Amino acid sequence: MVEPSFGERSVINHRDYYTNGRIVTSTAIGITETEVLTADDFSIPYDYLVIATGHRDPVPKTRMERLKEYQAGKTEC
Repeated sequence: MVEPSFGERSVINHRDYYTNGRIVTSTAIGITETEVLTADDFSIPYDYLVIATGHRDPVPKTRMERLKEYQAGKTEC
């Protein structure tokens, strides 16, 4: 279990502070020098590409859903 006030301080939605880019939560299935093709069949052009492999969640979760997981002790790293 996570102490509730610590959980509230540590769950941050990246979209809240990352305003000059685009966060994509789909698997990349193809990359060229100018674009990325995603598993959701999107072609995303880019000037600079950052690949962050981080943890895997089946769907993006809201802050409240994540806090509930912490409180229930069901978190995975």
